[in-house]
Amino acid sequence: MKHKIIIAGVWGAGNISIVEQMGQDSDIEFLKDDFQYAAQLRKVWRVINQKLGGHGRGILRRILRSRFFDGKYALSHCSFDSSEENDVVIFNSALLHYYSAAYLERLRKRHPSIKYILYIIDPMPDGLWREVQEVLPVFDHVMTMHPYNCRKYGFKYLPYAYAKPAETAQIVDIPDTDLFYCGVLDDHRLALMDEMVRQCEEHQIAFDFWLKPYRDNPIHNEHVHYGLIPYEENVQRLKKAQCILEVMHKGYVGITQRFLEAVIYNKRLLSNNREITELPYYNPRFMQYFEKIEDIDWEWLHNDEEADYHYQGDFSVQAWKKNLVEMLDADRH
Repeated sequence: MKHKIIIAGVWGAGNISIVEQMGQDSDIEFLKDDFQYAAQLRKVWRVINQKLGGHGRGILRRILRSRFFDGKYALSHCSFDSSEENDVVIFNSALLHYYSAAYLERLRKRHPSIKYILYIIDPMPDGLWREVQEVLPVFDHVMTMHPYNCRKYGFKYLPYAYAKPAETAQIVDIPDTDLFYCGVLDDHRLALMDEMVRQCEEHQIAFDFWLKPYRDNPIHNEHVHYGLIPYEENVQRLKKAQCILEVMHKGYVGITQRFLEAVIYNKRLLSNNREITELPYYNPRFMQYFEKIEDIDWEWLHNDEEADYHYQGDFSVQAWKKNLVEMLDADRH
């Protein structure tokens, strides 16, 4: 049976850029705007979680489970061919804000050819998110890009894809640097990034750091910039650096976009991901793990040796689709 693949629930500029290229395949449809009120709901959830301490969460979820919102999902307006297997891949991020088990069950009742695949792209070392647990029984398959989640929860391993963004006009004033970072600044990262800046200055490391605005933007340095840059610019900047810096969310492990960028663009990687040594393409010559700033080998950052991981294309969009279909077919037999 032929597979029609529909992808929904994708968040983040980097992920969207990748999945948009997946959607160029004739058998894949990407629902970029998968819920009409997604932007408004993010703001509501932010108020509930950050200002109200979670109060009102249950009421909002009960409201979202109602049939009133069914027509607001892009999935409700897809063409599902009964002669095909319609594989609906939902990234776990969107479960935080809108998808409910009730909606997904109602949709499948209308279209019995639907198979639901939950694709978990976030490591969950402290246990499955409550939102994931609530919808898990609805899904026919649960897959993850993290070997860690496979070992802990028994999920199937589906390596993530990476697609280079479309070439745009080059930014002419990007300097060559030793170390590039682009990411969120939060309470967990603040002290580490502040010390990282000081140590880079002390060891004469040329660096280019781009941070999402946070509070009063407390780290002050001419090489630290606050602002959201397009993913295309992110790639242009990392290509001008010898090494990519990765600072994980608290407790996170596993394969990340920074890891994939390092492998595909042949860049060294400085990371506090404690599982880095277990990941494919790990090479101690080009990847260094640190638990605290004192662990960093600053001479390694001064080393001009260029990384070469001999990448074989196994994180390509084509490989992702091939792996997904083979896993689905294997389960059917």
